[in-house]
Amino acid sequence: MRKLFAHTMLSVGAALFIGLAAGSARADIILLPGETAPTGGVGHTPESILSIQSPRNTADAFGKVAWNGAKDVITGEIAKQGEHSKTLTFAQAGINNAGELRIFMDIEDPDNDLVLHEMILTAYSSDGSTILFQGSFTAGPQFFAELAGGQGHGDYVFGLDSAQAARLQAAFEADPNLRLGLFARTSDDTGSFTNFKLGQGPANPEPVPEPATMLLLGTGLAGVAAKVRKRRKNSTVDSDTPSV
Repeated sequence: MRKLFAHTMLSVGAALFIGLAAGSARADIILLPGETAPTGGVGHTPESILSIQSPRNTADAFGKVAWNGAKDVITGEIAKQGEHSKTLTFAQAGINNAGELRIFMDIEDPDNDLVLHEMILTAYSSDGSTILFQGSFTAGPQFFAELAGGQGHGDYVFGLDSAQAARLQAAFEADPNLRLGLFARTSDDTGSFTNFKLGQGPANPEPVPEPATMLLLGTGLAGVAAKVRKRRKNSTVDSDTPSV
């Protein structure tokens, strides 16, 4: 009976810890190192959504494009407005399903690198009254080196994991004319451009667990197991002690 209780406690504790770890460590937008951005000629060419530039002699930049129901609302250090910084519908991004959505980041920096602090994808209702979805890349400041070189490339590809893609897809089905906007904040990119585009990729990519998350999970499970063993040991000692 005690063995069954111990195993039950371990299973419940492990399940609880996994749930807490997944909830606290997950990122809505995930980096997809195995994918590359299309450069035109086949399929839908990615469409620009945001272009930011750090002001001269500074190393930090941020920009945001949002939708108020009538027009785009643009704030921050925007390098290129008009066709380069604007909200997009699913159709304009060339996608039919949220699982296909890709964000392509193109680095154009004199030092060929930058630090991405934050990137947030927002879906606004077509009338601009409601935020229907929001996903973010918040893995902390992360260094990125320029890969492709020059303008018009996508050095890095991001997408939504399957759970977040399902949320955005539900929002799209409720409002097929919703608008997608983007916010991004970078540093270490003095005088450079950073362009973000939306386009299409394989459906529903799955994230790879980060080493820190796996370590946290292993530590937590070890702690649960240790508590169960201690309780079993104490129970055994109590049962073996003769009563007076």
